[in-house]
Amino acid sequence: METRNSFHSCNNDIHGESGWKTPAGDELKDNLVTMDEDLEEFPEIVQDPVYATVRSTASYISTDSADDLDWLEHSKLAGGIIKFLYEGSTEEKSHTAYYVRVEEEALIDDLARYMSKVWKKRNPDIILSVISSLSHYKKWKNGQEVEDFQAGLIQAMNSTNMWVLTNGLDGGIAKIVGDAVRFERERRIILTSRKKDFYVKLSKRDEVDDLPRLTVMGVVPKLQIDFDASKEGIHDSIISLKKSGIKSEALELNSEHSHFIIMEQNTDLKELENFRLRVEERLLMPIGRGKRYRKMQMFDPTLNAGSIPENLPTISSTCTPMVGLLIQGGPIDIDHVVDLLRRKVPVLVVQGSGQAADLLSFVYFEKVNHTGDDYESYVKTELIKRMMNCFPKDFVDDELARNRCRDIFLECVSLAYQDNGRFLTVLDINADPDGLRNLDKYILMTLFESQVSKQGSRFQEQFQSDLKLTLDWNRPDLAASQIFEKYDWTTIKITPELFDKALLKPGREKFVELFLERETILLHEYINYKKLLDLFNNVANPDFFCQICLEGVLAKSPVVLANKGMSYPVGKDFVIGRDCDLNYLLYKLTNLENLVSSKDISMNFSGQFVCDKVTAERKALNALIYWSVLTFNPGVTRVLWKKSDQPMVMALVISMIWHNLAIKWSRDLDTKRQLKQAAIEFGKQAVKLLDLSYSDSCLNTIASLDEKFPELNNKTTIKLAHIARNKFFIAHKSCQKWLVQRWHGNLLIREVDYGVFKLPNWLKIYLSVLFIFPMLFWITYEVKEENGIKLTVEEEEDMDLDQMDTQDLMPMKMKWDKSTKGKMKYQMKEMLSYGRQNLKVPIYLQFYYLWSAPITKFYVSQIFYLFYLTLFSYAVIIPSCGDFYIDLVVYFWTAMIWVEIIRKTIIKRKEYKEMKIFWTVLEIVLIGAFLLVIGLLRIVPKFVPFIKYTTAKFVMSLGLLYFYYRLLSVFLPISPVLGPMIINFKAMMKKDFVTWLRMFLIFMFAGGITIQAVLYPNYYPLDESIIMALSRAFFGMFLTKIDDLDSNEKCESFYDNQTKKVCYNSAASFWNRNTSQIRFQPEYASCPYRSFGGYAIVMQYLVITKLILLTLLYALFRANFRTRPRPCVTNAKVQSESEEIWKYQVYSIIVDFETRLRLPAPLNFISYIIMSLEFIFKKVKHFFGWCCKSSCCRRKDALDGRNKLSIVKVRGSVDYSYWKSCMKKLNEETEKTTKEEARPKEQSQRIEQLVTQSKLQKEFNDKMTEQMSNLERQLIVCSLALEQIAHKIDTIDPKARPELETVTNLHMASRQSPYPQTKLQRFPVFDKFVSWEEPYPTYDPVLYTKPVDEYKESVQNLVDPDFIEITERLIMSSQSQAERVSLLSSTGFQVPMWNNSATYVINDTNVEVNRVSWITKDGMPIRYELDSSNMPINPMGRTGLRGRGKLRRWGPNHCVMLVVSRWKRYQSTSQSQQNFITVDGKKVLEVLVVLKRETGEITLPSGKEYGDISLYSAVCRKFLENIFESSNVELNNNMTEQQMVQFFEQFVEPHPGPFTGFTSGQIYKGYMDDPCNTDNAWREAEVWNIHYHVPDNLDLKIKDKEKKWKEVSSYIRLPGNQNLIVQEAARNQGAYF
Repeated sequence: METRNSFHSCNNDIHGESGWKTPAGDELKDNLVTMDEDLEEFPEIVQDPVYATVRSTASYISTDSADDLDWLEHSKLAGGIIKFLYEGSTEEKSHTAYYVRVEEEALIDDLARYMSKVWKKRNPDIILSVISSLSHYKKWKNGQEVEDFQAGLIQAMNSTNMWVLTNGLDGGIAKIVGDAVRFERERRIILTSRKKDFYVKLSKRDEVDDLPRLTVMGVVPKLQIDFDASKEGIHDSIISLKKSGIKSEALELNSEHSHFIIMEQNTDLKELENFRLRVEERLLMPIGRGKRYRKMQMFDPTLNAGSIPENLPTISSTCTPMVGLLIQGGPIDIDHVVDLLRRKVPVLVVQGSGQAADLLSFVYFEKVNHTGDDYESYVKTELIKRMMNCFPKDFVDDELARNRCRDIFLECVSLAYQDNGRFLTVLDINADPDGLRNLDKYILMTLFESQVSKQGSRFQEQFQSDLKLTLDWNRPDLAASQIFEKYDWTTIKITPELFDKALLKPGREKFVELFLERETILLHEYINYKKLLDLFNNVANPDFFCQICLEGVLAKSPVVLANKGMSYPVGKDFVIGRDCDLNYLLYKLTNLENLVSSKDISMNFSGQFVCDKVTAERKALNALIYWSVLTFNPGVTRVLWKKSDQPMVMALVISMIWHNLAIKWSRDLDTKRQLKQAAIEFGKQAVKLLDLSYSDSCLNTIASLDEKFPELNNKTTIKLAHIARNKFFIAHKSCQKWLVQRWHGNLLIREVDYGVFKLPNWLKIYLSVLFIFPMLFWITYEVKEENGIKLTVEEEEDMDLDQMDTQDLMPMKMKWDKSTKGKMKYQMKEMLSYGRQNLKVPIYLQFYYLWSAPITKFYVSQIFYLFYLTLFSYAVIIPSCGDFYIDLVVYFWTAMIWVEIIRKTIIKRKEYKEMKIFWTVLEIVLIGAFLLVIGLLRIVPKFVPFIKYTTAKFVMSLGLLYFYYRLLSVFLPISPVLGPMIINFKAMMKKDFVTWLRMFLIFMFAGGITIQAVLYPNYYPLDESIIMALSRAFFGMFLTKIDDLDSNEKCESFYDNQTKKVCYNSAASFWNRNTSQIRFQPEYASCPYRSFGGYAIVMQYLVITKLILLTLLYALFRANFRTRPRPCVTNAKVQSESEEIWKYQVYSIIVDFETRLRLPAPLNFISYIIMSLEFIFKKVKHFFGWCCKSSCCRRKDALDGRNKLSIVKVRGSVDYSYWKSCMKKLNEETEKTTKEEARPKEQSQRIEQLVTQSKLQKEFNDKMTEQMSNLERQLIVCSLALEQIAHKIDTIDPKARPELETVTNLHMASRQSPYPQTKLQRFPVFDKFVSWEEPYPTYDPVLYTKPVDEYKESVQNLVDPDFIEITERLIMSSQSQAERVSLLSSTGFQVPMWNNSATYVINDTNVEVNRVSWITKDGMPIRYELDSSNMPINPMGRTGLRGRGKLRRWGPNHCVMLVVSRWKRYQSTSQSQQNFITVDGKKVLEVLVVLKRETGEITLPSGKEYGDISLYSAVCRKFLENIFESSNVELNNNMTEQQMVQFFEQFVEPHPGPFTGFTSGQIYKGYMDDPCNTDNAWREAEVWNIHYHVPDNLDLKIKDKEKKWKEVSSYIRLPGNQNLIVQEAARNQGAYF
């Protein structure tokens, strides 16, 4: 142990109150002059102190506050640092915690002051008191529940500044909490060690450092831990505790706790519980300086009631929320719970964890579900039972403590509802498997449900604290249900700090949506240029913005403040000014200028509106949308976009920005994929909105496409869609209708059906242009009015895009009467009336509209272009040098085309900046170069010949090819048939064909060079050889040239000599060889060389080229033009969208022809002349007008200009409300779709819950069934026992006992369980069901037959086999009846003869088997019946067991039973004395009994029938063996009754007189009530009474005679009805019984 005085040390990292920064987000006061001032430092997000936590970094105090420590010397506190050392670890790697020892006399306020001053702890946002004692902890059976609890707890601790209170010991729930903290601490260490990216350091608060400190406090008694008490009175001690892991009497502290409060002089748990309760009660009040909340703007005066000055901007907190958490626990924990409830501290009970938590949950739900009068009595009884099961050692012989604990449970439930709040919440982890993982939700729910509405400052404190908790813990559902719904009757405005947190903190988009839906904040009062800068600089994940937007798009790096040592993504120039970097960034992504005006939003923020409030709100919202888009926060972007009053165009802009970022500047594949997915999603949302609007109103939707948006450079919706390259948007039918109208201009082409034929539109256009007169009948005009274009499209008609081509690109057809449509007379009348209507439009306007329509320009340009190609083709094909004048016309025509292309490109660049002009510029360059070359090669040689005419023809041919191919991109794409086909063709050429060509070039070069080298080894010169090689390889795809593989006669001798001497002159030097001897002469250069190598190389090249590559190319092309494309082909993906791509490109074609002049080339030179004259006239007019203007006029114009500048343009909100309604419908559909998509998951979760509940219900049902079965079994046992008791009562008085014959009719011993020598329980049979005549539907007796091999080996052959088993085997076998009988005979099986006696030969011995019953009825022997399996039925009734049992025979088992009796005498030495014992004048009888070794019961001696000897021989033999215990007995095996009597007569002592002193006689013959009886086998006995009147000599031969002679009395206990037999014998002898 070491000590140090740390109070006087200085730590610069300690964050105290002095470390707080003042907000730097002041509002603008008057104007925007301050925008041009330099910012000395970059402002942080304005953060109220409620959102920060003073973090403790040491257990000591800095020197700044050392003067406030005088009170420590007089307090009863001592503390310091605890170092936990593990075995094998060094002191540097030890974990430390802070502790304070509190004496009994110490004040709790001093402890709170110690936390504030020494530990530097400030009031937390919430306190969680974990209630669970170690003595009653049971290990959690489900390990997943432990992990879920730890995950839920850490999630809550990472979300907000939460303190957790435990018992601090290294065991139980406290250890689980400590392990969770350890895992989280290790995770933070790993994240901290990997912070090497520069952009991670850009934010002022690091991701890990921004997380709250893990504060876990343990309240422990000193006597329970291994602690050195010698450091009393020292406040800065350091104690090292070694954690060995070996359990001892003293408990160990959990090393993962951050703080320990150690109570001195603690003797029992109750004192510790009281002390902890005092600590918790003190923690409910602020520690140190309380939190301060910004005062909110309320619209209800009752909520602001209170003594709060209006000029006070903040209020201080007065209470810290606390929630108790009961997990498992014991009686002492229930005391803790009830104490918290008495103080109105809410408690969360985890049902399913066991112990006290389950008991309290049981009582709570019983109270909730049952409110009857018998509730308390039932609950008290049941609760005591469960308490004794849970706490068997706590209430041993202490009923008072048990009842007190029971009453505390009941009191807890009674305190669950107080002051209209619920203070007890139950989390059933069995019903909600994710409940522990969502522990934060239940903690907040427990807290909120216990709160009641407050007023004044307490309301504001409660509202902000609760809302902050839900925001920290990301529980928007609780914020909506528990906070806003509670105050839905008033309007609440949140502070900007809360909205900052919702915007900046990841995953809080639901809160942004909640705040905007509740209208808790006005965005134009929230956002200004400083706030926008703050948002960019404090984004949670700056990587995307810095790497892609700043470095990628703007090529800039983050700003570094030299004087501050901090890094920020952007500086003030990023948002200030029209030409700021933000606008430039957005321009590069959207081609739209000045999207964000920092001046406008700042002026609106300050209250000096430059526009109306609706527009100001829209501009602020758009600025936030651009911020979320550029920082790539799709969640916040989606929420803000939903609140836009221009949702469709904003969706297009958002999709455009992300799409361009993904295509042009994103290099990371994952980021690129995420950007594309987000862009596609918003593009689809725009299409859905358009579709919703179109379904609602076709006219309104088409008109909205021409609507201009001032905030978006006055771009229309259709232009924005084209800029965004959203082909699906433009392919929508509403856009296509708009394009058709624009394609026709102001023309309405009338459809006329002449029955037999139908004139196409192109013919009508041509006829109208050429002859003028037809336009009066076929074409009408749509004149623009002041309020716009008058639309005549009928809403219910749709346009079939598949039919839209150059023949029918026109407005919607007018409806005609079907009955008159085909009549020529009617058509002519309509045509004349149509012409009269056109006369209302001036003729010059008709010409103007006709020649200005893009469709007219298209058809006129097309026909002129065809004339141009015809003339060009004629000029090229003229022989020799051609015709100069024709060449001159072609040259001029081409030049006019070139000039027109240049003019169109300039106009497009000004008005349609989004359109790509790269290929157009390339075309301009190519045509310009062609004009230059053709002028030099074709025109100039007319005057100065200097070049070959063939060269000029070649150049002219190339030009002609280009202008022919130009048709594919200028005129053919307008066709809906050829357009998609051309798109497929382009995709095929760009991807599939280029890929194939790259592969083919490898084989072409390799094959061509090798073939040339092998076949023509002497070809010269080299350049011609290369050309020949490559041309042969290329044309090998189309031609197969193999004639040169064989040599000719001329070349046969050329390759005879192939040595190097032939190639070189040995006399010459290396550099001066005599090439005249080398065989490069022309006559030998073309000689092919025949060889095997030539054949091999040519063959492999032809195989690869013709069989493989051409087949592959054919397969690619064929797959591209299939109706159902294969996914393996690249262009197949384009083919499925070719129609949408074509519809998208139609817009560019229409724009192209709109920008053309009305006269096509070469007549456009007339238009240029007219345009030049107009330009000159305007300039001259402007010059003379400028000269005539006076200075007064100038002042008036200036004044008018100033007045115009002050006008604020206000736009109606009708359109915005309409789009909001569409947005609402879209949100509803999206929510519906989301619910449908989430339904399988919800159903899966519900199924899991149902499965879990069904398992629990099944377990409950099983237990209930088991209990019911036990109860039923016990009821049956009790009923049987009652019947036996009744029978016993009937036999108490021997004189009143029934006769033997009567008793045997209702057997009792035959129904006893278990069956002798087994554990089998008989099926219960009551007295009334004994008789077979009484129906017993549920009777299901147990089947038991003792196996033959379990009998003695000597008698196994004499025991009946299991007939039932044999019968079942025979039934299941496939043998015939004869085969079964033969098989049984071969095995020695003897078929039983029921109710008969038979003799069988077994092992050469005659065995008599008597199956005749001795039971008589009315003096006649009965015949027992057989059951369905041909087995005998016990004639005395049911026994509850089937089979043979342990008896030897099926049916009756005969035996002879003896009652050997004599008169009981007094002990005397003289045997001759007649000293008989008498009772009531009657002599007492005693009988001989046999003690059974197997069961220990006594029974009368008997002899069983086995068939090999007679029954009388058997009884005599057994008498000698059991009574005399003689082992070697020799007797006659065929003794008769007389011989048996003589056998027993020999034991009479000689005595005087004629009387023999011996009598014998049969006293009973029939059924024996024996425990071995079954339904199919029973005992029958012939009972003889052998009585000795005179002394006998049996005692001389009997061993243990005292045990074998039993006095006959009412106390004798013999099995079955043997008692009655003995009593019958006593009655016959006149003896006492």
